[in-house]
Amino acid sequence: MEHAKEGFSRAAKKLWNELVVCDSLPVLEASEGGCMFRHILAAMAVTFSAPTLAQNTAPSSPAPSGLNQKLINVPGTSWNVYGPNQSTKRLETDGPKGYPAIRATIARRGTNAWDSGATSLVPKPVAAGDAILVAVYLRAPELKDGETLEISLVGATGATAPYPAIAGEKAMLTNQWKVFFASGKAPQAFAANGVQATVHLAGAKQVVDLGPVQVYDFGQGFDLSRLPRN
Repeated sequence: MEHAKEGFSRAAKKLWNELVVCDSLPVLEASEGGCMFRHILAAMAVTFSAPTLAQNTAPSSPAPSGLNQKLINVPGTSWNVYGPNQSTKRLETDGPKGYPAIRATIARRGTNAWDSGATSLVPKPVAAGDAILVAVYLRAPELKDGETLEISLVGATGATAPYPAIAGEKAMLTNQWKVFFASGKAPQAFAANGVQATVHLAGAKQVVDLGPVQVYDFGQGFDLSRLPRN
């Protein structure tokens, strides 16, 4: 476990170094190799790295481009899995880099992909028109190397009926942890605890591991093309 954390800390330090270069650029690139993508990964790396990294290597000035200030959820594995024909198990150290994860086992395909799923509540309010980004670690542990599993929706919705859509993308999972993104603009104002990150799980009989999730609010007038994509 200590070895895993040490390796993760080195990776996070490397990402912080890349941020120094990124912050000097006038425009954030939309490609996977662009600055925003590295900003998001760096923020997740620092959040979920060993405590000594956050204390000793994070800059004393504002977080990269104020990214942490745009977080509107409590980063972590706070998933609620709902619906029929599902069971869950908490994996204390089997998540990304040894952190907790939730294993959701779907015993039977649902009539709709959203009949069973996972949600994570966002405690802060969201204004109409705000640009929202969801970043979540996912994997399908029972797949063989080279196989993929499609999740029909990873994203964010309102937390109560009729669950207005905010952001949603498909995700192609493998048996390895990967960060998946979804972005969109809030169609209306949402009060505190009125938004949730969501993953639809009833599209097939399957096993999906849900890792840490982070939700960002980039405010009004933000160009979604600047945000990372899957």
